[in-house]
Amino acid sequence: MALSLQRYTWTDANSRFNHLLKERLNRDKQRSMIISLEKIDHLPENLIVEILSRLPVKDLLQFKSVCKSWYSIISSPNFITKHLKNYYYNPNNDSWKDCLLVQYYVTHAELQLYELFVDETRRVLANEVLYSMPMYSSYVYGPCDGIYYVYQYDSNGRALWNPAINEFRTLPRIISKPHLPSNLTYASNEVYGFGVDPLTRDYKVVVVKGHWSTNEDITDNVKFPVSVLVYSLRTDSWKYCGDLGRAYDLETNKCYIYVNGCCYWFGSYDCSDDDDDDEVIISFDMATDAFKEMDVPDYSRPSSKCLGMYDDSLAFLCLSDTEKVFDVWTLNEECCWIKKISVGPLPEVRSPIGHWKDNRLILQCKDGKLVVYDPKTQEVRDLAFQKDRWCEGAFAYMESLVSIKDTNETEEVEAGNIPV
Repeated sequence: MALSLQRYTWTDANSRFNHLLKERLNRDKQRSMIISLEKIDHLPENLIVEILSRLPVKDLLQFKSVCKSWYSIISSPNFITKHLKNYYYNPNNDSWKDCLLVQYYVTHAELQLYELFVDETRRVLANEVLYSMPMYSSYVYGPCDGIYYVYQYDSNGRALWNPAINEFRTLPRIISKPHLPSNLTYASNEVYGFGVDPLTRDYKVVVVKGHWSTNEDITDNVKFPVSVLVYSLRTDSWKYCGDLGRAYDLETNKCYIYVNGCCYWFGSYDCSDDDDDDEVIISFDMATDAFKEMDVPDYSRPSSKCLGMYDDSLAFLCLSDTEKVFDVWTLNEECCWIKKISVGPLPEVRSPIGHWKDNRLILQCKDGKLVVYDPKTQEVRDLAFQKDRWCEGAFAYMESLVSIKDTNETEEVEAGNIPV
């Protein structure tokens, strides 16, 4: 059920040969690594922990079978936290950042998630639809510490997923919005965020859900305040956190937006003074469960736009529909918007999709192909991946040892797998 990074579709024999050669070299490397690690077993435990904490998850899962002491080390919460710091968040380690998950809307009944493994030239080596992923045809959002939030819109199914360690946790049914008149029928839409409370280290899902009446005897759809619901992994439960002050129309993020303990969405609200809608950015603080309204930058309109990250800060990405100039705005320490870069014209680009590693930005062209803009080199590189549909999101694949199972469930599963 986990995401398999070895399943690829190849189009020519030469690529297939190179792939097999790379697999053999990797096996030889792993074999020599195991021999080397066994030789250092006499070293102090703190040094062994330091070495292991800098290795990929795939290797660590194998090394849990070496001996009881290694199993105990790799399974401990302290080691998992250390591994996040030394491997996952290490700016000098880019080995796990070369895989993208790209999502496309096919029909109302189907979404497709592709894995794109990218080499040093930022070109796709292979791609495949992940038909085997849990809860297929779902929106995927993340990752936060290697964990993804999964939402199946047709069934309102929700889950957390760590593909690196093959863990999938279905979330309880979301509670209904209270205080809606019982004599009306409703339609609803929602946006969502996923992150971790920086104070308690509790992983949270926030759902911002809007409702409006669809009764035939009502001429205008009656909108109700947008409700806020928050799921806590620690308690495995949802709680209703009240309503927002306005009936916002918020847009689902096309990439993962979680910055310094907050999730963000771009949106608007009805303005009573004129026919235009006022645009805003809404933030949600994972520690305090509090929302805040922010102004958008003074960008050129009309534009195709989305939120992203740049220099580890919230970024506003926009492409002018007329001049085809691509701008990136970021917030300074005074929470004022500053235009960080401006490039163009880019006549073939249709819209920004989001961010990738090293401040690279993902854009989609008019013909559906994906490209990456590198601010350092000011180059636009083709990812050699093209679909005739509109991209719904692009997310980095990141792996971690963080478990999303119940403590009792984890103990039961691993009881028979401890090495002798």
